[in-house]
Amino acid sequence: MFKKKLKKIPADLVSYIQIETEAIKDANDKMMISSYCLGKLELVNWYLELLAVGSEKYIVPQSKAHLETIRDQLLACHKAIMAAKIMKPGDRPLLDIKYPKGYEG
Repeated sequence: MFKKKLKKIPADLVSYIQIETEAIKDANDKMMISSYCLGKLELVNWYLELLAVGSEKYIVPQSKAHLETIRDQLLACHKAIMAAKIMKPGDRPLLDIKYPKGYEG
């Protein structure tokens, strides 16, 4: 019986999601990164399930402990994504100039 080796979950996955979460500007950004995060979370949960049942069909390239850590980090990321505030377009200033500290113009 041929076993299929699954793709490894990338080491920079959580960092990427955290950076994208900080860059959320509108509802579309929020939806995109939320969907991406949930998709990866589903994949991690599937890998964990394969390890739990001792799948004969697939080789999971990461340990259970490592996958559980990634899962916990992804759950925290999703919580942060959902907590991210979106400014309404009308509330944003037309010009947002950052003056140096102490500047009195």
